[in-house]
Amino acid sequence: MTTIAAAAEPGHVRSGRLAAGERIAGVAGIIFAVLLIVQNVVKAATSPPDDATAAQVLRFAHHDAWTVHLLVVTYVIGFPALFLFAGGLVGRAREVTPRSEIWGRLGLSSAGVIAVLFGFLNVLQVVLVADRTGLAHDPTAVSAIWTLHNAIFTMNLLAVGGALLGLGRAAWVAGLVPRRLGIATIVGALLLAVAAAPAVAEVHGSNLLVIGLAGFLCWLVFVVVVSGRLIAAPDRTASV
Repeated sequence: MTTIAAAAEPGHVRSGRLAAGERIAGVAGIIFAVLLIVQNVVKAATSPPDDATAAQVLRFAHHDAWTVHLLVVTYVIGFPALFLFAGGLVGRAREVTPRSEIWGRLGLSSAGVIAVLFGFLNVLQVVLVADRTGLAHDPTAVSAIWTLHNAIFTMNLLAVGGALLGLGRAAWVAGLVPRRLGIATIVGALLLAVAAAPAVAEVHGSNLLVIGLAGFLCWLVFVVVVSGRLIAAPDRTASV
């Protein structure tokens, strides 16, 4: 009896850690989703339009500089939260079925691209605020920085689409999301790709961004639903 109990103990400890890790991933996903909402509300309320003039961008850098500081803080918190969420989801899916492996890799790599591109977006906005006095004498440089900012944002739509497709498929084949949401993740990824395809037009503003918004909403709903499933992950101690 003693030998059997001793042999079983490591398995019990391991399963408890798996469940705890999944709950951490779920909480991280909720944090990431909340930060996404905050970021987009702040940007919609204060950020210059895509076709903004140099004067409009400089006005933003002077009068709404606080938003740049806020977005940097949300980025510092948000990108590890995204990695924890994606890693927990992929780990859970891999445990359920090896068919999720390839999709999980796509989702994880795309999450890495999202973090890098958002980092560049924050860097460009920090430059606008930090050097706003010097840039006031160089509107050409301001326009170039803003165009680069918009181009990176457009490319990031593809990264979000890749994450939605990869993580969505991994979650679907592992039974973590209902069929309708699984289909919605594919549709959302396609919408994001369509919105990003005419990249040159997007840099100066395009109605196709509305399509990208629909894809983004699919991404947000997916993160919230899967996070809830991970938080509610049952303790598998009894099944080991």
